[in-house]
Amino acid sequence: MAVRWKPPRTRTAVPTLLLIFVISYTWLYSYQLRNFFSYVSRPLWDQPDGPNNILPHYHADGLLPDAKVCALHGWEARSTQPPVWDAVLFTTELDLLEIRWSELDSVVDKFFLLENNMTFTGRPKSQDFSLNSQRFARFKHKLVYGSLAGVIPPAAEPFEVEGNHRNEMTKLLRAHIPPSGDQPLVIFSDTDELPSAHTIQLLKSCHFPTPLHLRMRTYLYSFEWPYGDTSWRAQVHDWSKGLTLLWAWEEEQPCSRRRWLALLFLLPISGRVRNQDAGYSHADRIGGVKRILDRKRIQRVICEGEDIYNMLPEAYTYRDFFALLWLEPSRSMVGIPRFLIENSSRFKFLLPGGCQREGRPDNME
Repeated sequence: MAVRWKPPRTRTAVPTLLLIFVISYTWLYSYQLRNFFSYVSRPLWDQPDGPNNILPHYHADGLLPDAKVCALHGWEARSTQPPVWDAVLFTTELDLLEIRWSELDSVVDKFFLLENNMTFTGRPKSQDFSLNSQRFARFKHKLVYGSLAGVIPPAAEPFEVEGNHRNEMTKLLRAHIPPSGDQPLVIFSDTDELPSAHTIQLLKSCHFPTPLHLRMRTYLYSFEWPYGDTSWRAQVHDWSKGLTLLWAWEEEQPCSRRRWLALLFLLPISGRVRNQDAGYSHADRIGGVKRILDRKRIQRVICEGEDIYNMLPEAYTYRDFFALLWLEPSRSMVGIPRFLIENSSRFKFLLPGGCQREGRPDNME
């Protein structure tokens, strides 16, 4: 007698298929799931890094940083103003660099710039500043340029490569420190951490505790999308007080609340895809999901103020978490760099309503 085949019972098959689906999904998206639970629960178990002693910053248009203004900040006025150097590790942000140097030109004496022919993840790239040096010709008399091509070998960890870049910048600065005379104030920050000229003028006029961290307003993609004011890693060192650990957090020093500007991911779409895939030390945020880098998708999230990685905001209170989860576009452009306003036709993509990134002239990339 033949044995007839009986289909498995539905009550057994459905849980089995569901279990297979859950295991497969968890395996494929383990990186995203870890991030989700980590970011949602962060206010319960984590505390923000950075200094806790935050000083208020006083500024008004036309206000000169005299002895009274220095005293208002708790500092003494200087008898002479020291030179100021601006130190930048450059990757690809030509637009931001031009805006930065134009903002600081009146208060900075030397611009130090290092660039490499490979990314922090070890992939080759062009030396964009060198190829576009004519664009910055008006700063040439202040520029100290260094190429790291062939100097830093690739490492397994992008942050290690980035640290080596910072060490090379420290060496370059040391080589230009005068043996006597006025010692400089040195600004250490990423290209997209844009200091305001009036803040640097205040630090030139007043004796401040060194190193001084600078708390910045942060924007996502453009000035249309405010993203809080918790950026603090930019700092200024007074070299006359002795060299401290550069590019790091000095725990005992205060963080001063400054009307500075920190901008994130201001690249054309083509450059964004290239650099987010392999260029920066945060390239791991893609999590292996290549469709995140689809150009049409990137254009949409830029215009809607969403996160390019589909990641939740990094917040340490639930009030900040929900405030950053659904961003509101800003229509107030008060306090943005003057050079940007004067050249608004060139930099429309940084202003409200200018989220379309493709079709820009080649010399603007």
